[in-house]
Amino acid sequence: MDIDSIEQVIRARRTIRTLSDQAISMEVIEELLASSSYAPYHSKEEPWEVVIVETTQDRQLFVEKIMESYDRLDTWARYEQQNLETAKKRTRDYFLDVPLTLIITAPKHKSEKLNLEAVGAVSAFIQNFQLAAWSKQIGVTWRTIPVIFDGKFKQAVGVTAERQIIGLLDISVIDETMKIPTSRRKPLEHWTAQLSDKIAKMSEGNE
Repeated sequence: MDIDSIEQVIRARRTIRTLSDQAISMEVIEELLASSSYAPYHSKEEPWEVVIVETTQDRQLFVEKIMESYDRLDTWARYEQQNLETAKKRTRDYFLDVPLTLIITAPKHKSEKLNLEAVGAVSAFIQNFQLAAWSKQIGVTWRTIPVIFDGKFKQAVGVTAERQIIGLLDISVIDETMKIPTSRRKPLEHWTAQLSDKIAKMSEGNE
């Protein structure tokens, strides 16, 4: 993978869901986390906290709590009965096979402003991690599955009530033979506008 600039890394990065059984050293993960911590933040203290799911014992506990949460949240309701056990096994097997997961959290504030700042900063931290990981041929899937909003799941994985989970990052080495998915983005003119044009358009809509 040829990386010549930060812009190239941003444009090249993809979500990688294909898992590799190649080990990732904690030294590399710690280096990536240290780099990620240079994300901007508004508070006096860095708002991110990370729970690392690495060992076999931790992985088994983590997956057990995910499956319990899925049952509690009735996540399986959309499956037909004859497909239910297959779906549960596929889900369990996938999460067991993930080499390493990071649980990324932010403080939870009653103030809308402070909460927005915390979520924004930790989201920037996550993107930093994804970009730094990509530059080392490590893929990341940023998951916001329903379990992250389940208070019992949060407690079971060591996240206090004062914090919110912003994402579960599934991490795996990128297989060199894997086809990297393509990605398209809407042209700028679809989502940018001059302030005066935006106000004029809103005024027309109110007439």
